[in-house]
Amino acid sequence: MIVLSWRSGGLPEGTMKRSLMVYMADGSTRSYPLEKPLIKIGRASDNDVVLASAERSVSRWHAAISSNGDGSVFVEDLNSSNGTLLNGRVIKERARFTASDVVAVGEFKIRWLEDAPEDAGFRIEAGAIELNELQHKPELLPLTGTEPTAAIEVKHIELLYEVGVKLARSHSIAEVTNAAVELLFKIDQVHRAAVILWDEKRNSFGNPELHMRNVGKTNQPTGSLDPTKLVMSRTILNRVRQQNRPLLIRDAKSDDSSLDSALSIVRAGIQAAFCSPLTFQGRFLGILYADNLAQPDAFSEADFRTFTSIAAQTGLALASAIANEQLVEREVERQALKRYLPPQVANLILDAGGASHLNGELQQVTVLYADIRGFTTMSERMDAREIVAILREFFSVMSTAILDCNGTLDKFIGDCIMALFGAPSPSEYAVRDAVLAATLMQRKMTELNQTRLQHNKAPIHIGVGLHSGPAVVGNIGSSDRVQYTAIGDTVNVAARLVSKAAASQIIVSEDICRALPDYGGFEPLGEVELKGRAGKLHIYSVKWMEEAVQ
Repeated sequence: MIVLSWRSGGLPEGTMKRSLMVYMADGSTRSYPLEKPLIKIGRASDNDVVLASAERSVSRWHAAISSNGDGSVFVEDLNSSNGTLLNGRVIKERARFTASDVVAVGEFKIRWLEDAPEDAGFRIEAGAIELNELQHKPELLPLTGTEPTAAIEVKHIELLYEVGVKLARSHSIAEVTNAAVELLFKIDQVHRAAVILWDEKRNSFGNPELHMRNVGKTNQPTGSLDPTKLVMSRTILNRVRQQNRPLLIRDAKSDDSSLDSALSIVRAGIQAAFCSPLTFQGRFLGILYADNLAQPDAFSEADFRTFTSIAAQTGLALASAIANEQLVEREVERQALKRYLPPQVANLILDAGGASHLNGELQQVTVLYADIRGFTTMSERMDAREIVAILREFFSVMSTAILDCNGTLDKFIGDCIMALFGAPSPSEYAVRDAVLAATLMQRKMTELNQTRLQHNKAPIHIGVGLHSGPAVVGNIGSSDRVQYTAIGDTVNVAARLVSKAAASQIIVSEDICRALPDYGGFEPLGEVELKGRAGKLHIYSVKWMEEAVQ
């Protein structure tokens, strides 16, 4: 909702409903009736307006707002720790608080508003054609009015052509909103125009102080009035949204026509206004608004039809711009997440709209560990920069092999790499993919060592361990920091197996062999005892230099 100051004036005392509007730090708003002669504001629960400040910038009893019988409103500081600001200045004593002022209490902003009473006297006319229909069939808009038909038709067609051209060239949300406002000024007698965007995340109208995409301009200098600040009733905005039809609002106080007395409509001297939803395929995107400050009959029926055409085309262009920006944002998020998360996990988070669903779940996975043999001895002969260079080269080659075989990189642990297969999404091919990744990793190490030898560098050899079984997989950690990983006996066994593997060797458990009965590349090594595990385990080596997983 656009709720920024504008003295109303002209209405008899007692006919206005007053309320305090509090702008929260997150962009949301709260409204409180300004009915009591004294309203206390602060952190304590016994205040009339309780402001819970995460930054502790609000005192327990911070400020008070009072009103006199003559309608005057005042604000005073109650000896708060951080002071109370009126229009950016610290107040030292009780000060007058007008509808054009802003009071700051900590990170909160406060204004008081007046809404027109229920019988304010405005006539509201709704457009006969739904915008969804008009977006697909522009010819539905009739061209009739008080002006000569030919003149109306020419004016309408010329402007409609300009609407199509300008909005077609607008690709960002800002470009669309600016183009829409400029087009509204093509309508005679439009003094001000604005686009009020709908914030889908907060399920409310955007605040122009926080969302610079909201646009407001004027054709007519208004002295002390700020043309970028419109004051509209939340009721009329919600009515436009619910009915999905453009409205023509006219001052009807001196008219004998029937009045729509169910709405508090417009204040600040507005005499006539257009208001239309911006929609596309049932999705509400915002509101298009234009008004006149001088004449109740400023807008003709032909003007209303032109405004309706602009609203319909703006909805189409805005939907396209929002989709484009969401695609860009999604790709930026995807690339950022992939720097810290396995690509499969990053994609799953983005597809689901968040990581909250990645809670720990028990599922069947295959765990792979690989580390460099003799790395500790090798490190003793090198400086830190050489070690980092080797690890970067090693992890880069190994990561590629794992990802090429549908694996999920879990973590790097010193010179060791851990990967999961069958997570986050279960896969019937997890075991096969894991063995294929292990053999590919050994082959890539052979290629890497050939290159290293050509540059007079010592070769690097790795051992690989594999085990398959149930494990808890998901976001695991503390309330402050979590990591996508797997835990359980399956992970522990794989870690023990890699410690048994010699240089250039792949060792797998009996569970791996049973899962691939047709694979002929396993060579039994007998039974071994694993630290921390009761009983012995049958293990096998993979003849990776001779065999390939089918």
